[in-house]
Amino acid sequence: MRAVIKAVAGPGCSFVHDRPEPDLLPGQVRLAVAATSVCGTDASIHAHGPAARALGLRLPITMGHEVAGTVIEVGPHTAGPALGTRVGVETHLACGRCWACREGSGHNCADLALLGVDVDGAFAERVVVPAASCFEVPEEMSLETAALLEPAGSAMHAVQRCGVPMGGASVLVSGAGPVGLVLVEIALALGARSVVVVEPNAARRRLATARGALALDLDSDPVGEADRRTRERRGFDVAFECSGVLPALEALLDRVRNEGTVMVVGLAGGDLPVPVTRTFITRGLTVRGSWGRAIWSTWEQLSALVGAGHVDLDGLVTHRLPLSDLPAALALMRGDAGKVLLLPSLADSQEPGRTADAGADLQGVPA
Repeated sequence: MRAVIKAVAGPGCSFVHDRPEPDLLPGQVRLAVAATSVCGTDASIHAHGPAARALGLRLPITMGHEVAGTVIEVGPHTAGPALGTRVGVETHLACGRCWACREGSGHNCADLALLGVDVDGAFAERVVVPAASCFEVPEEMSLETAALLEPAGSAMHAVQRCGVPMGGASVLVSGAGPVGLVLVEIALALGARSVVVVEPNAARRRLATARGALALDLDSDPVGEADRRTRERRGFDVAFECSGVLPALEALLDRVRNEGTVMVVGLAGGDLPVPVTRTFITRGLTVRGSWGRAIWSTWEQLSALVGAGHVDLDGLVTHRLPLSDLPAALALMRGDAGKVLLLPSLADSQEPGRTADAGADLQGVPA
């Protein structure tokens, strides 16, 4: 089958026409891929950047993880979606056996596998996934939209985990990529008093403004530009770091009020020295990470917000390309593009072969 594979530990990938189909085991289903979207993690895998190396890629592997499709084959002894069911896929593949899984926290699985990192992924005509990882797509939702539930779910889960009621809250978002933009819409839909976005790219700032945020460049003072209550409190109630840039995370620690919360959402390489006494004791800050999505509460709440028109996932998509055009997709993401979809139904624009020019790792470009 046609697929994009990462075969060696170095920059680049290969587009092939003869990738063998994965075996279908008990508990699994095979999907015909309708749409798959490209994110910053894919860029780092393509460039073999720090974030990708930290994930411990199992090579060779079919890349891609944000996907929706239709069940075309069901494995033996498998309970789950029937043939013909349209599904999105939870790409953090939980074992179902460990303590976290038994307690209903599969996203914290002790033996977690990642689609497109540990097992063959979705930049292909077909993909095999656990039946238990499939989310049935509502009738009124397109499969292109459903392919965005996974990345948008990262924003939803961050809001769920932050511990700050959104009603009446002042919110700061660093990075207006797709995850940051969805976070803006979720926060406002749940009653946030104000949302301020810091983003260096002018086109992305316009997208944030269109979604109801006050969008500022890096030279602005978010607290000084915020509403009166935020200025009086000398900081925001909660801040979400979505860009994966360490200096941005460091800045957020100074932009939340005393006893405020900073959520780390974007994947960043490297370490950040933190003044422990000032950050955690005298200022009493809470710093939390958000990993993946809660299964299935994140999907259900996000799907409801999308269905009610509060979150516009379709508006994130700026380009649709064939599977063969992953390098072009990554180049677009380094510019002003929003979400780029790879659609197996589109005719390939190039012959099979290796793409050695990986371009820059997109660490620091909002996912």
